[in-house]
Amino acid sequence: MNKKSIITVLLALATLTALGQEIKMNEPSISDYLPLLNAKGYMAYSFNTKKLKGTEVEPVVMEYVKGKEPKEVLGFNVVMSLDKKLIIGFRPSDNDSTANYLFHFGENRCFGGRLKLNPIFDPEKPEDKWYMYDSRPFELVPPFEKGKFIPLVLYGSYWYDPKAGGCRFCGDSTIKPDLSSDIVKYIPHYYVLGIKIK
Repeated sequence: MNKKSIITVLLALATLTALGQEIKMNEPSISDYLPLLNAKGYMAYSFNTKKLKGTEVEPVVMEYVKGKEPKEVLGFNVVMSLDKKLIIGFRPSDNDSTANYLFHFGENRCFGGRLKLNPIFDPEKPEDKWYMYDSRPFELVPPFEKGKFIPLVLYGSYWYDPKAGGCRFCGDSTIKPDLSSDIVKYIPHYYVLGIKIK
């Protein structure tokens, strides 16, 4: 192969490589909006409950504050019947110190309320406070026993990390039902939302 042929082949390859690097715009799908909604505080967790359809359950919200005994925060009992899907979601409220939650049992059967949030701050600057919360689903470990609390979603506060010089909420992507996941020991305040089979 002569020098002219080699140069021609190289130019052809360069042209093909350049053509393979174009960017095209897609029509956005619903899933493309999820990162935007999550960034604004909207989060949803969907659970397949087909095999428990018709089972009566009680929504449960437990509050955990570091150093204190956990407490149930609803203060009353609500009984709902499971359908094929259970959705637990969160959305921002009209102020920084609360968040809204919702249990959706299907067919317009919902139950929701507000969660009181605790601020986080740099111990050297306690006057600067932030309300930053995130969530993680629980590992689902059957069997699910009647009368026993089944944790589904953790909604917890970020914590201030002096080594990082900022706030964090990183670690396990799912939480163990016994709360032994590493991330849990750092979270100063969190809620666990779940159900109890009646």
